[in-house]
Amino acid sequence: MISSIQAHRPLDGLTTFGTRSEADHYAEAGSLDELEAHLAEANANGLPVHFLGAGANTIAMSRVPGMTIRITIKGVEMSAAPNGDVLVKCGAGEVFDDIVARTLKAGIGGLENLSAIPGTVGGAVVQNIGAYGVELAERLSSVTVYDRAEKVVRVLTVEECDFSYRHSIMKTEAGRNFVVLSVTLRLPAVWTPVLGYKDLEAEIEARGLTAETVTAPVMSEIVRAVRARKLPDPAVIGNAGSFFTNPIVTKVHWHELLTKHPSLVYYRLGGGRMKLAAAWLIEAAGFKGLAEGPAGVYEHHALIIVNRGGATGEDVMALAERIQKRVFELFGVKLEMEPVRLG
Repeated sequence: MISSIQAHRPLDGLTTFGTRSEADHYAEAGSLDELEAHLAEANANGLPVHFLGAGANTIAMSRVPGMTIRITIKGVEMSAAPNGDVLVKCGAGEVFDDIVARTLKAGIGGLENLSAIPGTVGGAVVQNIGAYGVELAERLSSVTVYDRAEKVVRVLTVEECDFSYRHSIMKTEAGRNFVVLSVTLRLPAVWTPVLGYKDLEAEIEARGLTAETVTAPVMSEIVRAVRARKLPDPAVIGNAGSFFTNPIVTKVHWHELLTKHPSLVYYRLGGGRMKLAAAWLIEAAGFKGLAEGPAGVYEHHALIIVNRGGATGEDVMALAERIQKRVFELFGVKLEMEPVRLG
């Protein structure tokens, strides 16, 4: 194998969850050429391939067979679109929050509601990250991917990415061979704050500001402050943020649940559907603050599974499956994991 490929590489420090893990083979790709070389090497040796960014949305198992390739492609370019919007092309290996800070420093708003979300640009696109009323898909122009099956580079439009809630084509069979190389963001020429969340609005009011006087950098500060109060710092306690997506149910199912559980937390969607708060379901099932074994549930937020020390991916998955089973038994609702299993 080529010299840059490492054997038996510990992955503990390469995921925010910090699970005890080891990759059979590990390599980093900082360019398309390096990516193609590593893929060719894996193919020649019959090795399955796994991809890693910053590991912010990854649960690594004790052993990860095959070859793990970490995408480290860098680079940021800003230009103006014909209508005055700002186009920001970012390498997939750039830290997403660094892009938020960099655009704000350049006087460009649009990403402030996505402040402090860990992970790389590539991972952000695959997951279609979102927070406080903004989804990344709303700020995208195109995504450049490498198609492993056809061995060509493709530029996907937003429509071709098939974005929806915490979903993209890269998470489907149709896009399983796509590796994100870079992303082009489109940020608005005329900035207006995205509000509608009581935590943000309360903080704005506490600072003596209004929707008309708040600025994009201050909105970023507010989002960071609100997130810090609610979410554990991965540098202090291992976690992958929200572990489950908020489930979407029919209005009939919602009404049945509300009749039995009047305190049910939910959000109205179009098309006769309702989105339920996964955190409420998990807390109602009795898991908030669970501290049995190395993997537990965060005491301040039931949606977050944490590494209490020395957890393996198997420990985390066992707890996640236990939560899923109990929530389904009580409410007939299937919880879907946000993080990706590695290995």
